[in-house]
Amino acid sequence: MNFGSRSALRLAPLRAAPPLSRLVTANTLSSVGDGARFAALPLLAAAVTHDVFWVSVVAAAGRAAWLPAPLIGTLVDRMAARRSMVGADLARCALLAVLTAITVVGWVPVTLLVLLAFLCGIAEVFFDSAAQAVVPRLAADQQLERTNARIIGAQITGTGFIGPPLGAALWTVGEPWPFAVDAFTFLASALLLRGLPACAPGERAERGTAGLLRGTWAGLRLLGGDRVLRRLMVVVAVLGVGQQAVYAVLVVYVEGELGLPSWGYGLMLVAAALGSLSGARTAARTVHRLGTARSLVVSVTVSALTYLVVAVMPWWPLVALMLAGNSAAVVLWNVCTVSLRQRLAPPDMLGRVTSGYRLAAWGTMPVGAALGGVLAGRVGPGAPWATAGLLLLACLPLLRAVPSAPSRRADAPGGDAATDETAGG
Repeated sequence: MNFGSRSALRLAPLRAAPPLSRLVTANTLSSVGDGARFAALPLLAAAVTHDVFWVSVVAAAGRAAWLPAPLIGTLVDRMAARRSMVGADLARCALLAVLTAITVVGWVPVTLLVLLAFLCGIAEVFFDSAAQAVVPRLAADQQLERTNARIIGAQITGTGFIGPPLGAALWTVGEPWPFAVDAFTFLASALLLRGLPACAPGERAERGTAGLLRGTWAGLRLLGGDRVLRRLMVVVAVLGVGQQAVYAVLVVYVEGELGLPSWGYGLMLVAAALGSLSGARTAARTVHRLGTARSLVVSVTVSALTYLVVAVMPWWPLVALMLAGNSAAVVLWNVCTVSLRQRLAPPDMLGRVTSGYRLAAWGTMPVGAALGGVLAGRVGPGAPWATAGLLLLACLPLLRAVPSAPSRRADAPGGDAATDETAGG
C-alpha cells in the first residue's frame, strides 16, 4: 500500500477506521469508570477500616498485579487479541459487580477489597498488553504515534478529569454507585470491542507450565538482547524512580515548602493532568516533525530540567508550570516508546515485550517513593527534585542507540528485532 510522502503524512488527518474508533472509545469508557473507582476505593477502604496500613495495602494491590506481567504477556501472545480484551473487560465487570453487591449489603471485609483490587489489576494487565499488541494490526505504520496518542489522551481524560470527580460525586449519593458505574463501563467496553476484527493468536506454542515458562523466558531474552529495547527499559526505570520520588512527597512539599493550603496539592495535580492532556494532543506532531530519536531526547531533557528548576526555585506558580511541562514530556515519551515497541518487537512477542517493559516502569516506582521520602527527610525538600533531574540527565547517552526512523518489524516469529541503528539527535 502506498501511504504517500512523509510531508503529506504530517498534514493528513487520521483516517480512523471503525475498529480504531471502537478501541479508543472503549478505552475512554473504561478509563472514566476506573477514575471513579480510583476516587471511591480509598474512601471505601477508609470507611471499612481505620488502619492506615490496610488502606495502603488496598491502594497498592492493583499495582502489585504487574509483578506476574511477563507470564501474562506470554498468555496474551497465545490468545486472540480481541478475546483477551473482551475477557479482561468482562472479568472486571464481574468483579466490580461483586464489589457493588457487597457494598449494598454492608458486608465489606478489607481482605476481600485487597483481593478484588488485585484481580482487577490482573485483568488490567491482560487488557493493556493486548490493546497495545492489537494497534499495529489496525493502524498503518505511519499512524502509530497518532493512534497511540489518541488512546493515551482518552485514558488521561477518563482517569484524570472525568472519572475522579464523578466517583467522588457518586460516593456522596451512595457508596455502591461508583463501582456500579465502573462495572457498566467495562461491560460497554466489552460490547464495543466485540466489533474488532478477529485477529488470530500470534503464537502457537507448547502447552503446560514448562511451555509457558519457556515462552516467558524468550520474551525476557528478547528485551535484554535488543539494544534499543534494553536501553529504553533502563531509562523508563529511572523515569519511574524520579517521578515517584517527587510525587510521593508532593503533598508535604506543597504544604511545607510552598506554604499552600490543602487545595494547593489538588491544584498541582490538575496542572499535571492538563500537561498530560496537552502532551497527548501534540505528541504525534512532535514525533513527525523531530523524529523518534530526537523526540525521546527532548522528552527526557525537558523532564530533567523541570525537576531541576523546581529544586532551585520553589515558587508555586513555577512549580505548577513545571509539573505541567514534565507531564507533557512523559506523555511524549510514552507515545514514542509504545510506537517503538510496536515496530521493533516481532508481532508474536509484542504482548511479552509490552508487559516486560511495563514491569520495569512500574516495578521501580516503590523504590522511587521510598527514595523520595528518605531524601526529603534527611537532605531537604528540594533533594528529590534535584536527584530526579540529575538521574534523567545521566540517561541521555543511552538514547543514542534509538533509531531515528524505525520501521515496523513484521517478519520472523522470534529472535532479535532488526533495527536501524542510526543514532538520532
